[in-house]
Amino acid sequence: MNTESRAINWVIFSLICASYVASTIGEQVLGPIFPESTAEFGLTEADGGIAFGVLAISIAVMNLVGGWLLRRFRAQRLIFVALVISATGSAIAANAQTFAMLVAAQALLGAGAGLFFPSGLQTAGIAAGPAKRGFAMGMYGVAYSIGLTAAALLGTMGASIGWRWAFGVSCGLSVAAAIGTLFMRTPHVAPEGGGWSSVKRAASLPTAVGAAGAMCQYGTIAFLTTYAVQQWNLSAADAAAMLAVGRVLSILAKVVSGASSDRVGPHASARSTGLVLVVTGLGWVLLPPNIVTYALAAIFAGAVSSTGPIANMLAVQRFGRDGMALGAFRSAQIALGALAGAVIGFAGDALNLRLVLTIAVLIPLSLMWMCRPSVAARDAVAMRAG
Repeated sequence: MNTESRAINWVIFSLICASYVASTIGEQVLGPIFPESTAEFGLTEADGGIAFGVLAISIAVMNLVGGWLLRRFRAQRLIFVALVISATGSAIAANAQTFAMLVAAQALLGAGAGLFFPSGLQTAGIAAGPAKRGFAMGMYGVAYSIGLTAAALLGTMGASIGWRWAFGVSCGLSVAAAIGTLFMRTPHVAPEGGGWSSVKRAASLPTAVGAAGAMCQYGTIAFLTTYAVQQWNLSAADAAAMLAVGRVLSILAKVVSGASSDRVGPHASARSTGLVLVVTGLGWVLLPPNIVTYALAAIFAGAVSSTGPIANMLAVQRFGRDGMALGAFRSAQIALGALAGAVIGFAGDALNLRLVLTIAVLIPLSLMWMCRPSVAARDAVAMRAG
């Protein structure tokens, strides 16, 4: 039975996006407030690498678990459980007395975000229908950007009144979103794939595009506020505010990315995004601190998020009904993001954070090669044949 309609189901789509916002806030809130928690617990960049790495690894593992469970349970039930786990992680973080408790909270927050993703993306794709899939994936990505923006704003406020407060708000939002999912009725989806076939489906261009973005998101941007405090002598509040501006810009970037994918195709959109990221990334790392440098950093932080809708559109087109492939798709991205975060943390501690970030901002060059016109032409033929 075909569960897709040509018109967007705005009730389900809106509830999914609201849940994605709450999940993202819990996942991302530590980055903006890390300088404040560093002062309380006496942490280093290496400790940050551990915390961000645990978060990313937890997401990666639970992406796979969530994809496997999606073959057995309705998406609505999995989304509810995911939000409850996120709320629990935020509550523990808000009351953490040691770095170990903070790391444990990150593991739970990652588990909640990871469990959510396969169910959330599959449901969003079905609710969107095929006619405006790029637009819908852009708007779904906007929900992620709203979560990123809210996390950055919470970081700004947390720098003034206490970083624990940010996790407390995150907990409340996850609880509210979990209650909202009780009113959502997701359709039953006949599962596709499974086992090795799902892994092979996921080991393709959508995952590679998403991985480039994840390495920037969980690696480079995770250390942006720390870099701003250390290298530019910004206050923790000013650094978080700069990141918040980038998160706001990411909302526009998602809308443009989704519309562009419908108009010129996701491959061309990916190439444009890669170019913007390399230029702005090298700018904020290499230029001296001034208003132009801060603006380039904000644009970079915003543009990174636009890789998400592109990768998601490619994934929904290729294996949108294969829950295990969707889980593996996201898991591989986050695993590489975790690796990037850990490498940047330890290398920045041992060598020089500026040098390490200079190398890291070149990662988006891969988008220009992976999505070159010859690949786009080959994929177009495969889609018509399929």
